[in-house]
Amino acid sequence: MKNLLYLLVPVMLLASCSKDTEEAAQSLQPTSIANVSYGAHSAQVMDVYLPGGRTTDCTKAIVMIHGGGWNTGDKADFNEYITVLKQRLPDYAIFNINYRLASGSDLFPAQENDVKAAVEFIAARAGQYIFNKDKMV
Repeated sequence: MKNLLYLLVPVMLLASCSKDTEEAAQSLQPTSIANVSYGAHSAQVMDVYLPGGRTTDCTKAIVMIHGGGWNTGDKADFNEYITVLKQRLPDYAIFNINYRLASGSDLFPAQENDVKAAVEFIAARAGQYIFNKDKMV
């Protein structure tokens, strides 16, 4: 009987944890956060769009990087597409990043380094934003 108790207690704890996790995920609402800083420069910001019901197991992430050959453009260029992306990819966390444009003292590879820094920042906060950092594109 004592051995059975040792077996049942962990099983009961695991069952309650998964139920709590599922209930917590269902209670999460969609969230949008503008201009999250991932670096010291004023251009190193991103907009974050998190889906409701997200989990660290199932929620994927997409990192959007605007075009412009490193010297023009802005994350705002994607603003008109965010709503469509959220509808078509409802289980994705979306990160729309800006980076320093190639001008003045911010010559290449500053832009590449900014993109790397943004991706590392996002991955390091997978638990905070609640998405699967192994499923980022």
